[in-house]
Amino acid sequence: MKILLVFDDKFPVDSEALLRLLNERSKSIQFRLYKTKLELPAGLLTKPETFDFVQKQIKTGRKTHEHILVFTEKQYADRFFFHGDGIRTIFSLYTWNYLTDLPITNGVLYFIIDYLALQLDPSDYRHYDITGCIYDFLGDKTGVDDGMRQARFCSNCLKRLSEILTHESELNAFEDLKVLMNHLSNASRWNQDVLASPKKNPTKIEKRKPKNQDGVHVVIASPGDTQSERQMLLDYLEVKFRRDGHEGHCGFRIIVNGWEDLASQGGYPQDVINERIIERSDFVVAIFKHTLGTPTNDPETGSRRSVSGTAEELLQALDKTNPDHPIGMAYFFSKAPVISLDSPDKKEIEKEWDRLAQFKDSIKERMIFKPYTEASDLMSTVLHDLEKNIRDYVG
Repeated sequence: MKILLVFDDKFPVDSEALLRLLNERSKSIQFRLYKTKLELPAGLLTKPETFDFVQKQIKTGRKTHEHILVFTEKQYADRFFFHGDGIRTIFSLYTWNYLTDLPITNGVLYFIIDYLALQLDPSDYRHYDITGCIYDFLGDKTGVDDGMRQARFCSNCLKRLSEILTHESELNAFEDLKVLMNHLSNASRWNQDVLASPKKNPTKIEKRKPKNQDGVHVVIASPGDTQSERQMLLDYLEVKFRRDGHEGHCGFRIIVNGWEDLASQGGYPQDVINERIIERSDFVVAIFKHTLGTPTNDPETGSRRSVSGTAEELLQALDKTNPDHPIGMAYFFSKAPVISLDSPDKKEIEKEWDRLAQFKDSIKERMIFKPYTEASDLMSTVLHDLEKNIRDYVG
């Protein structure tokens, strides 16, 4: 299968880098780049007028390329993502920043995969709900965010394709799409550009004994907007660690704590939490969603001490100057908050999201943190990470 990629002259993408990515990861699908400047007419995209224009500009037929994919930020009159006419398909990524906070390059890769997946399935099947499957119709255009982060064939679509794909060329293209989807979802879940080189953040942690004789103590640290995730971990993490076999694999039971376990008492709350829970714990599991949390202050001077209580608790776990520091684990929700343009809290929500992004950027060279998209995803990841970290660092 030979694909020609075309970008209009104002489209913000490193087309050469994208071409390299596609050809490096695809064994059977061949991608080429149209390098001549393409300036689309002013106004909305329409059919057949815009397609007629493109055909006159790009004079190539099926003998050279089976598909020509054109990308632009211009808007379709019907506001669809794309339309096709013969071998030519024009994709509109109009107002991309209102649909997702992921890079537009990720969107290009998503729609290339989406288009090619449709070529494999002659049934024109589409999900009309947002499922994260590549065959979602995306009537709600913001569903493209889920599509990039999950980037998958759902089980029903996998079954359907396994029954209809018989030719070797189709099966090879199918394998190429799965490789490209894995790359897209791995990058998108981390809010990274698909063209970015993966960063490795190695950290050296000395093996240590548990601080308490009754087991490995784990404290849950989180700001106020993660109440449901926090309660889930406090209520079920310890039980599931035992019942799902993790305790047997690593040889230790875990005891999960939070500030809720403290008795009512005097003193600056963050100092009490630090002394009575953080310092006595083996692991700090920090969970973030859309906010960083309330800043902490020095109780003596009133000056700012940390950007938030949760951040302060995690940073103690990253303090390598303290040989008795707990081990830090951090998880960030991978989707930006959905904000109504007329919301009275719009600026405050954006401010908190920016604060969280700045904090995440500030610790990226000090630890490996992970994304999550839903509660079950978070629970599963924390369970497996805890087992591995206990096996690696506690003994």
